[in-house]
Amino acid sequence: MKKISLECVLLLFFLSLNGCASTAQNEDNTGALESYNHAMFKFNRAVEKGILRPVAKGYKKVTNSYIRQRISNFFSNIAEPVSMANHILQGEVHDSGQNLARFVINTTIGGLGLYDVASKAGLEKKNTGFDETLAVWCVPDGPYIVLPVLGPSTPRATVGWAADGYSSPSYWIAKESNDDNAELMYYGSAGLKYLNNYAQNLNFIEEMENSSLDYYETLKSTYMQNRTKLKACGIRQNETSPDYDFDMDMEED
Repeated sequence: MKKISLECVLLLFFLSLNGCASTAQNEDNTGALESYNHAMFKFNRAVEKGILRPVAKGYKKVTNSYIRQRISNFFSNIAEPVSMANHILQGEVHDSGQNLARFVINTTIGGLGLYDVASKAGLEKKNTGFDETLAVWCVPDGPYIVLPVLGPSTPRATVGWAADGYSSPSYWIAKESNDDNAELMYYGSAGLKYLNNYAQNLNFIEEMENSSLDYYETLKSTYMQNRTKLKACGIRQNETSPDYDFDMDMEED
């Protein structure tokens, strides 16, 4: 199933680049894509309000901010090797070394990453992914798209998300174990990560929704503005735009 998913996102990515070849064709594609985006946005909101939001509120009732932060830290630590590899691909050896140091310190002294000891030691997070690697390599972002359940994205972001998933240590541990239970645990942990991060962002999401005259346009504008913080051809475009994390990885205070 994962092989099919990766082929689909890669096909979507290259088709989006081909669609930019003609201005007239691009205008037609934009209109069709926006129609799809609005339809998928409505579907996602129905799923969110009918299923995800009630589950997230229930999850918040049976947990507290301390537990949710430990879970967030754990998954953030697992992602350090992915950031390390992508910093190497971006030519940032120093940042890659910092990812490695954070991973070693937090996995050992920090109790498998439950506690972010490295940050307290002065080693700040240097998160990155294959999406930003492609940006550094001057690969165009492509048009705004709304993915089923996952929400706002672009073709390049979709490919980056899939590649990061494949390069995650937890994925390969589950894959190489040849144990059905290990694979179930992997998908279960992925679901927990998404639910935990969504619950931590729930107040922010509801505030944005309630304060927006057009929630679709607000979400789209905020997402695309946030993407200007990625490095394009090795240069970070915008250091001043608000830092909204649409990978649902914001942490509570």
